[in-house]
Amino acid sequence: METAIWIRREDREAWLVELIPSLAVDDHPERPVAFNPGRSFRHPLNLIASNLDGLRRAIETDQALARDIAAGDILFGDERGRELQAIARATNGHAHAG
Repeated sequence: METAIWIRREDREAWLVELIPSLAVDDHPERPVAFNPGRSFRHPLNLIASNLDGLRRAIETDQALARDIAAGDILFGDERGRELQAIARATNGHAHAG
């Protein structure tokens, strides 16, 4: 894992976006894997994990995801996280709902 970005949506949802270069190509990288991590974690967790090309496609496809990545908290891999946030900021105005 090269970076992880934490996202909260309206205090109801938690998201984790992970850049993992070794992952294979995913036809729909914008679709999260949703699960409940345990009783002590109040919200469902939505995980998006992909390689850089996949995350770029997810950002270009989903304007809300692009906005949230741009504003998210980098938990790991500051340099790559800032790079991913810059991509999200650059495409946010041009993304379309998918």
